[in-house]
Amino acid sequence: MGVLDRVRKFKDSRPQNSGRTRTRGIFHEWQDGQNIIRLVGEFMEVKTHFIAPAQKRGDRGLCQGTSFDKDAKVKLPKVCNCPDWDIDKEIDSGKKACPVCQLYQIARQALKEDPTTEEKKYFEALLQSSRPRTVLKWNVFDRDNPNVTVVDENGNESKQKGLKIASIGMEAWNDIEGIFEQCGFDITDPEDGIDICVKKGHNGTRVEYSAQVVLEGKGLKVSPFDAEEKEIVAGKHDLKAICGKKVSAEDLLDALHGDYRELLELNEDVPDSNGKEDSSGDDDAGDDMPPDDDIGDDEDALIGGSNQKKK
Repeated sequence: MGVLDRVRKFKDSRPQNSGRTRTRGIFHEWQDGQNIIRLVGEFMEVKTHFIAPAQKRGDRGLCQGTSFDKDAKVKLPKVCNCPDWDIDKEIDSGKKACPVCQLYQIARQALKEDPTTEEKKYFEALLQSSRPRTVLKWNVFDRDNPNVTVVDENGNESKQKGLKIASIGMEAWNDIEGIFEQCGFDITDPEDGIDICVKKGHNGTRVEYSAQVVLEGKGLKVSPFDAEEKEIVAGKHDLKAICGKKVSAEDLLDALHGDYRELLELNEDVPDSNGKEDSSGDDDAGDDMPPDDDIGDDEDALIGGSNQKKK
């Protein structure tokens, strides 16, 4: 086979453009310091697990590193939706099939049973890594970096103003909820809404998030959508379709480290303690988003959905 024949054959085997425009760079990345955003429409609530190794923290993660390789039979995202979470209803499905949530309950129970120093260290680490996290997915205008990459039907790329999808943890949400209450109106309103400033900082051990209103002089800075923004908002991202993909409980179980699978086999009768959240109330305490250096590309940012390779 000649060179041109090989080139043509390879070209024909590549995925073809669907004939419509595509958008890249739609996942908002929180920058250190201030991030000015405008919340758009309603949010979507999800329960997630960060399951990948965190190299900078020296954390092996819940799942084997090979599970995240591009050539893995079932490639997992670094952050996955909990298999027990009902995406459509945005509530716990009650299935209790998620192996990570089961590990969380096992760790909680073990820490109540007078563990040795070594056992306590092991189960405290497992408790932290397996803890389910509440995350809100929200369409936003990124005021600091408003552009996304649009790819037309011919493959040509251009930068255009567009909506992004932000992941908002409970630490930032506590402040945002307070803003709604203090303002007393819908701060996402197209005409009378306001921008907010989400601050990302570091306290020496973890990342911290806070939020406050954007002021103009001594009052709120009202920021009505212009004509272009109104048109963009009309076609906002379908959060459930984009962020609602799920990893199966079976694939998640297969990817766990061997000692975690053994824990599950040995403790099938550990009580669920009536749900996923810690009765102490700190289920969402602290930084409930994975560190930035452990978040992958747009594919990983979908927080769910395994990439099953064709056989």
